[in-house]
Amino acid sequence: MARPIVGDVSAWLGAFKEFHRQCDDGSLTLCQIQALLEHRDSFSTFPDIDWPETHKALGLQDEYREAAKTLVLPTDRPDLWVMPMIKGVTSNKIVAGHKKLGVNFWLYADDLDAAVPTHDRDANRDGSYVVGFRRTVEADQENADKSANDLAKVGHKGIVLPERLLLGAGFYVATGQHLDVKTVTLCTGSRDTDGHVPSVYFNSAYRKVNVHWFAHGNRRGDLRSRSVVSLPRSPV
Repeated sequence: MARPIVGDVSAWLGAFKEFHRQCDDGSLTLCQIQALLEHRDSFSTFPDIDWPETHKALGLQDEYREAAKTLVLPTDRPDLWVMPMIKGVTSNKIVAGHKKLGVNFWLYADDLDAAVPTHDRDANRDGSYVVGFRRTVEADQENADKSANDLAKVGHKGIVLPERLLLGAGFYVATGQHLDVKTVTLCTGSRDTDGHVPSVYFNSAYRKVNVHWFAHGNRRGDLRSRSVVSLPRSPV
């Protein structure tokens, strides 16, 4: 026998309306909804990202297979998404692979590799490496309202553009959802040819992943860098 609804009906209708809105714009992910239905904490953790599967989905399985011969991801950091950045993988390749999965993009430059050539970490310059980021949909709260200049003064190590694009692709393959639906990841570890700082977020209104840029002095509440946790490159 069904239980009667307890509480104000209009409040329930409002809650259901907001629930559907957040499902539609990506604020609620499938894994969060599943956790809610199973009476688990839906915001405590997010699922692991299967990097072999992600690279296969992006058409980058050959690059991953070659790197996997000498690169092992640490398994002792459940608080992080531990991510391999592989030689041969570029921003352009990640975006092209992501588009094949049906994801739409708005890019401020058609050729991101040429437009954004400078990165603090670069697998194609220095070799494959492993890096970690917090398991959060939105960019790190403690970096809110801080420009790239502000963060540089305190020695902040921030995400680079290829890392953010691959992290977003991995999250999409794992969940069918997008990162940064309310905030913008400021890729403070990268610079474009004009010295600007690239940024990435999901535009819910247009259903597109946007790659834009900000001046290195720009700051606002929803503009945040993702802090980097460097991890050892573990040989086989």
